[in-house]
Amino acid sequence: MHPLPGPDPDAWDGLALQARNLFATHAWASTWWAEYGAGATPYVLCDDLADPRVVLALHGRGRLLRQVRWIGHGPADLLGPACAPENLPRAAGLLGDALAGGRLPADVVLLQDCPVAAPWWAPLGARPISTEVSPVVRFEPGQGWDGWLAAKSKNFRRQVTKKLARLERDHDVAVRLATAETLAGDLERLFELHAARWEGDSPLLDPQQHRFTAAFAATALERGWLRLWGLDLDGRRVCALLTFRFGPDVYCYQFGRDPELDRESVGFALLVHAVRDAVETGAEEFRFLRGDEDYKHRFADDDAGVGTFAVPRGVRGRAAVAVAAARRRAVQARRGPAPEDAPA
Repeated sequence: MHPLPGPDPDAWDGLALQARNLFATHAWASTWWAEYGAGATPYVLCDDLADPRVVLALHGRGRLLRQVRWIGHGPADLLGPACAPENLPRAAGLLGDALAGGRLPADVVLLQDCPVAAPWWAPLGARPISTEVSPVVRFEPGQGWDGWLAAKSKNFRRQVTKKLARLERDHDVAVRLATAETLAGDLERLFELHAARWEGDSPLLDPQQHRFTAAFAATALERGWLRLWGLDLDGRRVCALLTFRFGPDVYCYQFGRDPELDRESVGFALLVHAVRDAVETGAEEFRFLRGDEDYKHRFADDDAGVGTFAVPRGVRGRAAVAVAAARRRAVQARRGPAPEDAPA
């Protein structure tokens, strides 16, 4: 597998930091490319290789229907251009020019998991395909743990106090972060606990995603981004939480716990610890990422929703997008109206 083309990796990662998007880094894209890139053609669009302000990491597949998507889609929860927010109009222009000039051969450009609050794709005539909630905790500057907890409901505060006290009363409790020496074993235990929690039904258990997650975790550890938390009760790992710290934000990526200990609330206890660490170390956001699980909403105070948008090109592209939009409307009709969905 050839390395990805594009600007200097450090410059690319710097733009991803301006975008506040871990999944837009060269580190994420190159790890993804090594695992998932076989048979795909990379199209890394950049306004200036020597001094880039915008990077769009895309790839193409297909013959009958030529589809272009983000490099990194699937395992990623938030995708988009690597650039400062003020340069998002440049990203739309860069993509539009590549399509118009034939440098990006596509019947459909599928922009997956883009933040709906910043519709940079609108000038391209993109059509909405789907949306998904992405719960987030936003911290106030200098708020601290006590300040954040005081703003939560009385019931939540009582649960934090009661459940953590009961756990420490009944067990020898230890919370640890993975190190270079423990990473391999800690990841394997995360995968085991995740499989137990989901009874084997999770994308993380796919061998490819398993390998990808382990490879990126190792890269993130080298860069100081990895926060793989483990909760031990009486010397046994019973809960694991894979998070990343990138700039001012914490990404809650994967979770696993022993389902036989649900009454002990070990998952809640470890999340409390991770959120407390985030606010006490000056994080601005704790991002729970895609998914509408109840446990996320116990902590979250906002929804940074993401959506998939399609840019059709030519007859085939328009037909494919029309079919996808019709399916979306049918699903929405069965479920009832969803206020966060943009109209088709």
